[in-house]
Amino acid sequence: MKKISCRFLQRAIYYAPDELRHCCQRYYVKGKLMGDVKVLSAKNNSDVSLENIIKAKNELIEKINKGEKTDCYGCPLLEKAEWKKVEDEKFDHISIEHHAKCNMRCRYCSDTYYGGKLANYDIQKSLNELITNNKIRDDVQVAWGGGEPTIVKDFDKIIELVNKKIKPKTQRFFSNAINYSEIIAELMKKNEATLTTSVDAGSIETFKLVRKVNQYEKVLKNLKKYYEQSPNNLIIKYILTEDNSSISEIESFVKDMKKYGLSNANFLISSNYYDEKLSLDQGITIIYFHHLLIKNNATTCALDEHVRPRINKIASTLLNENRLLEKYPDTIKNIIQDLKEKKKSVKNIIVWGVGPYANLLLNNSVTFAESNVEFFVDSNPHKQGKKFRNSTVLKPDQILKSNLPILIAASFWYHDIVKQIKSEYKVDTSRILSSSII
Repeated sequence: MKKISCRFLQRAIYYAPDELRHCCQRYYVKGKLMGDVKVLSAKNNSDVSLENIIKAKNELIEKINKGEKTDCYGCPLLEKAEWKKVEDEKFDHISIEHHAKCNMRCRYCSDTYYGGKLANYDIQKSLNELITNNKIRDDVQVAWGGGEPTIVKDFDKIIELVNKKIKPKTQRFFSNAINYSEIIAELMKKNEATLTTSVDAGSIETFKLVRKVNQYEKVLKNLKKYYEQSPNNLIIKYILTEDNSSISEIESFVKDMKKYGLSNANFLISSNYYDEKLSLDQGITIIYFHHLLIKNNATTCALDEHVRPRINKIASTLLNENRLLEKYPDTIKNIIQDLKEKKKSVKNIIVWGVGPYANLLLNNSVTFAESNVEFFVDSNPHKQGKKFRNSTVLKPDQILKSNLPILIAASFWYHDIVKQIKSEYKVDTSRILSSSII
């Protein structure tokens, strides 16, 4: 029997200092910021028992299906499908954010993440309970955040437990890179982890303004060290805010990437999730930023799940209102014109990736609004053979049977997919549609 749920309600757990969460999704409903939905309060070890986690998840799913208004109200990820019972599921996403200790005080952040709060429960005990009860899937992904994951005293012990007993398929570290971690670097070198660091500035002065510490050069030097260990597994992020989104600032950032030997890295553009909308000026800045990074030989450059829906809402205006561009230099006008031409030329495409991000992209993209999707592929065996938008999801090797351009429908996984296309399938990256910007 079909029911309403999502993959995070079914199979994810996020450890926070005083609660467990189902997800880290953030979205707006009628002007109100929603998301980060709580599973239960976590005051002691008994609170975070597997039994309590399953019970709380079932109770929320039951309320949703009764039509009651819950903290998941309006979430775009909810889907009516043949979901398993929660007790029959295994976790495929575990996020370790059990502390709020950080050595930065970013202006767009809050004491939820840097207030210094520590968990009142033993996270190692909880993880061991999942392991003992065979509740972890073989393709599990473990994410590390906080706070700053490298500065808590139990970091080494927890990471040893994760690597020896959980043995995740992938790990994602979200670190500010003030500290250089040999453990993370070694995992990156073995292609067992990625590191995402948000720099958010193109100068020492702006870095101090946004991040509240004077560590701009140290962070860039550490990113260079990580890059030298594993260039494919480093993602440099830039969260655009009112403090750091001037044309001069992003141009300075791109210059510094070249100065520190990071121009060929993977990049991710984001926006402040507290801002419900982007202004037209911000939208143009994002398009220009994307262009500059690609022009300067970035291996990949993608938009994350925060900025994607916001730029989609203004994309049509950006392309069609020429009067808005009058104050901008010819360079930016030409970039917009190129996007218009791309819209006319891309008729048939292959889409790599199935899920909420793919729906978001295909439902709202101006560039690909009239494109015909020949077929979908996904590297996750659990998704292959299933239906997505009335099409059967195929294995990635099907891209070898066609010369059509490939649209990558992913944000954090974008660089992994590009790497797979290049190294595993030996496909020329000229087939990848970098203009998926809008």
